[in-house]
Parts: sequence; structure tokens; C-alpha cells
Amino acid sequence: MRVTIRSVAKMAGVAPSTVSHYLNRTAPVSQSTAENVERAINKLNYRVNLGARSLRLQKTHSIGLVIPNISTPFFGEIATTIEDNLWEQDFQTLLCISERDVEREFLQCANLASRQVDGILLAYNSEKSRLTEISEELHVPVVFIDRPVPGRNSVATDNRLGGRMAARHLAELGHRTIGVLCGEVEIRNVKERISGFKAELKKWDIEIREDYFVHGLQALHLGLRVNELLEKKPRPTAIFATNDIVAMGAWHVILASGLRIPEDISLVGYDDIEVSRYLIPGLTTVAQPTNEIGAQGVKLLLDLIRGNLGNDGTIPKEISIPPVLEIRGTTGNPKKY
Repeated sequence: MRVTIRSVAKMAGVAPSTVSHYLNRTAPVSQSTAENVERAINKLNYRVNLGARSLRLQKTHSIGLVIPNISTPFFGEIATTIEDNLWEQDFQTLLCISERDVEREFLQCANLASRQVDGILLAYNSEKSRLTEISEELHVPVVFIDRPVPGRNSVATDNRLGGRMAARHLAELGHRTIGVLCGEVEIRNVKERISGFKAELKKWDIEIREDYFVHGLQALHLGLRVNELLEKKPRPTAIFATNDIVAMGAWHVILASGLRIPEDISLVGYDDIEVSRYLIPGLTTVAQPTNEIGAQGVKLLLDLIRGNLGNDGTIPKEISIPPVLEIRGTTGNPKKY
């Protein structure tokens, strides 16, 4: 015989409406009542009909999460934090990987909207992304994470400040010849990091020649091209990489070339992915607090869904989280000849 909500109510000694309130959180129930209902649910192996509940409540209790890739540890760490926070709020996470393809990204968001997710968290690909269509035409609450969008609900760190922190640290150590491994500048985060980095160096009367920039995808392969900087005359005494994975690629090549870190060349990354803390020596990097980005993104989206923003939801909330410079063993004073 199929177990129904009435079966649960009978075993728990309560009305079916009480079981419904407990399951759907539509009204408070006492602790003892909740325990009785939960025991009955477990004993009868009752399963909520999610489809029927979604139709009744017009909510699916599911959130779409779209990120550029899962191979980059930074996005993996953010996805984990978001899933954990949504799970605690009884929401299911539907993960989509756009693979840096703006059309795929848009179609994924459109498909999530058609599946009637309650909201979408999006780390978009680049300034080429169809952000207006995603945020205005899909008729589903959207919060942009990691990469801010002016005038839209978003949660991100202050990348310009992070770039300034990295530059100031190297300048204070005495570095004057600096190379940069620079990811795609059409990604707002990268553009702002480089802008802040240059602006801070200008205060120290330090200018980086254009040929001391190596441009490429924000991925490991870019770091493996660090020889293009090591062959410069004069050779840079320090290198700034626009994320930690790029820095790790550079790390490998620098050590393989017989140079020492930081005795011969200093290295600074960006993100503070978990593995960067366990290298020997640990990587000096600008830390983005992934736990806070994920938690704040979830909170903002659920506030939008529940109407808890204190307005009609039309006034965007742009949350900027300050980064933190983590000084470890890959930076030191430049070698004197």
C-alpha cells in the first residue's frame, strides 16, 4: 500500500495538516510534534512527492549554478560552498558548466529557467556574455557571483584592491623589474586586477614595459610560458600571475630552469586556492574568501526569492568583499648583484 501523508499523520497522532505544515514549513510546529512526525516518516519510509509539492507551492526548491569550468579549483571551491549553503536551506543545486562558451552559458540559464528553478547563481564568462538577456528576459531571480555586474545583484571581491595589494607588497620588498602573466582582460576580474596593479606601481614610480606582459587564457598553460619573461634583459626579479593556477605553472618552469623561489625570483598569485597553502614554500597570493562569496551569494538570492530585501527587488544589491594578502614563502627581497 502506498504511504501517504495521512498514513504519517495517523502514526504520529496528529492531523494531516500538521504533517503538511512540518514538511512545507508553512506554519510552526512544536519540537515534540516535529519529532513524532519525523519518526513516523522514517518508520514508514515516506517520500515527499516533489512534483506535486512544486505544483502546489509554485516553488521547486532548486537553484541553478552556472560556472565557467570545474577544472579550476577556485570554481570548485565556490561550488562546494554554495551547494553546502543551499543544502542547509533545503534547496537542491543544479550545476551547469559553460566551458567559457557564452552561447552555451545563455542556453544553460534559459534551460534552468524553463525547468522552473527558483533562482540562478551565475559566474559569467566575460563581457561578451548575454547578461542583460539573462537577468531581464528569463524571469527568474539572478545573482552574479565572483564577477560583478554594475547595476545588478552581485557578490564579488574588490579585484582592483587585490591588484594594488600585490603590487604594494612587491614594491615594498624592493622589486622594480616585474613581469606579469595576464589572463584574458575581457574578463572583468582580470582587467580590474591589472588596473589596480598598474595604478599602485605608478605611485611607486614603477612602470612595466608592455613586453613584460605575457597574455593568454587564465589557465595552467599561461604559467608554463613564463620562459618568455625569464629570457628578458633584464630578467624580472618578481612575477605577478592573475590567478594561482597560472602561478603554479610558472612555479614548475622556474624551478625546472634551475632558479630558486624566492631567492632568484619572487612569485605572487591570486585566489588562494587550497593547494597553494601546502606548496613548499607556500604561495604568496591575494586571497578571495570563497566561503564568504558563496554564502553571501546564496543569502542574497534567497532573500530575492523570499522578498526579504526590504524593497520590491528592483534596487540591486552589489556586495563587494575585500580580499586579503596572504604573505607566504614565494616572495622576498630582490637578489643584489
